[in-house]
Amino acid sequence: IDVGEETPRSIASGLVPYYTLEQMQGRRLIVVCNLKPRNLVGFKSYGMVLCASSKAADGSPLVEFVDPPAHALPGDRIVGEGVVGEPYSP
Repeated sequence: IDVGEETPRSIASGLVPYYTLEQMQGRRLIVVCNLKPRNLVGFKSYGMVLCASSKAADGSPLVEFVDPPAHALPGDRIVGEGVVGEPYSP
């Protein structure tokens, strides 16, 4: 995933049950980058894709990407309204 660094990050997301590869490729999304790398599903994951979940009308799980602001570029730091301070760096 392009997060504005020299090389893209490998990130294990757990989104395969909800989205096809084609639905995820080229999509703008928010990645939480200040997490310690973890070995997941056979490779080291360097972040987390930010999603929200709820239940659809039929009771099935509904998982949706949290969209970044329209003006945000890869690598921009996105901060919630009213949040102050510096991010944690592992």
